[in-house]
Amino acid sequence: MSNTNPRFANGNLRRKLRARLKSEGRPCAICGRPIDYALPANDPWSFEADEIVPVSRGGSPFDYDNLQPTHRRCNQLKSNHMPVDEMAKRLTVVRSREW
Repeated sequence: MSNTNPRFANGNLRRKLRARLKSEGRPCAICGRPIDYALPANDPWSFEADEIVPVSRGGSPFDYDNLQPTHRRCNQLKSNHMPVDEMAKRLTVVRSREW
């Protein structure tokens, strides 16, 4: 089995999708704060294209509807979690004792 990153399978298409997402100038989909699109790629507050359904969980890196703008830092904290994961965490009932 190959460990190649599927995002690099079609670099031209990926660059076009990132450029389209960047041109919209939207805020971070995770924290809601503005993104400074002029920051260099290694800055924690720079723009990254995040897959809503992570590639590691079957999402497509080439489907525009699966992409959202995020800060690099927010994207790293999100890791490969999905919105459903966060909802399940909030709905988990913690019991202090069994009655």
